Amino acid sequence: MGASQKKGAGKAGVNRKEKVLEAARSLFFEKGYRGATVEQIAKRAGFSKRTVYLDFKNKDDLFISVCAQGMEILVREMETIPTGKMSTDDFVDAFLDVLTRFSKEHEKYLHMFTVEATPDLVANCSEEVRSRVTQLEQAGYGIVVAQIEKGLQGKTYPDFDPMEAAGIFLGAVTGVILLSLGGSQTIFSRETLESMAKRAGRLLLRGLANPEKRKLWLWGGKR
Repeated sequence: MGASQKKGAGKAGVNRKEKVLEAARSLFFEKGYRGATVEQIAKRAGFSKRTVYLDFKNKDDLFISVCAQGMEILVREMETIPTGKMSTDDFVDAFLDVLTRFSKEHEKYLHMFTVEATPDLVANCSEEVRSRVTQLEQAGYGIVVAQIEKGLQGKTYPDFDPMEAAGIFLGAVTGVILLSLGGSQTIFSRETLESMAKRAGRLLLRGLANPEKRKLWLWGGKR
């Protein structure tokens, strides 16, 4: 096969993969992880099931690949936050603005990678997909970790892990945002929940970014 033929085959492979991902995304958005099948995805993409497996290891590989597309959009938005000169409260407000906007514009993506995706699904993916998810998670966590470390002002504490603290913060504020998507499942309006998320986020990140104050807050005084 000549160079031009190889190049053409490469382009065809990329186009095929993009078509399969597009079909997978639309079906996962419609039916969720459990409701969509590889057969349905292949049919919508216009390929055989065997052809789908040329680019994707299994259904989990397809699902997490679509999740990664959503994660990439969110991380790009997070990276626009000018964290360098921000106070903790300003950072929380800006971060929640990004997360709230993302939840409104990309609700399906948010549900996929915060509710449906599990460690077992990721573990069952190809190394390429697992690596991409890890990179995106590290990028997102890194933005919050940087703000926490800024609050530490160079101090270190043996029982305090900024990465773990970032996970606590992200879990808390994301949980409130997800609740705001519940509609009739909550007595609070979406606007009220978004305001609650900001207040909770400020209090939480202030404490997480200052372990000494966090101990006083948790224990009610010095030991």
